[in-house]
Amino acid sequence: MKIGIISDTHNNIKLTEKALSIFKENNVDIVVHAGDITSRRMLSLFKDIKSKFVLGNGDIDVEELNAESEKLGFGSIEKECLLEIDGKSVLIFHGDNVRMFRDAVASGNFDYIIKGHTHFYENYTSNKTRIINPGALYGSDEYSIAILDTLIDRVEMHRVQDE
Repeated sequence: MKIGIISDTHNNIKLTEKALSIFKENNVDIVVHAGDITSRRMLSLFKDIKSKFVLGNGDIDVEELNAESEKLGFGSIEKECLLEIDGKSVLIFHGDNVRMFRDAVASGNFDYIIKGHTHFYENYTSNKTRIINPGALYGSDEYSIAILDTLIDRVEMHRVQDE
């Protein structure tokens, strides 16, 4: 399965639309957003794509985000999300809880950990767990997203141009 990975969009509608176009061009099956959505209006951009979201430290109005998410059929947005995809265990959270991150990596219970928060692209393996941070679409020198193909365990970084 192809997973489109996005994080730290911080209300940047233009770049988020470009990122979602890249995901559509690459036929992703699901998009996961690793937090810092920051406003409910961003959620409507994802309405035609199967998506899961987690809360980030910039997601202040949780009730408003959840009301919109429920309305759009995405369900509740929590601080973390566990998915089972192609027999692989995937943990998604924002990345601002360092203790949680260290515990998750040390546990060896996850094939993939998807996080954001730092606004920097990361793709590495620790304790048999692949850690992926797609980068950000706000507050960075370079804007990026990632696509994970779980069948072949391949991650591709895609730059999103701010033109």
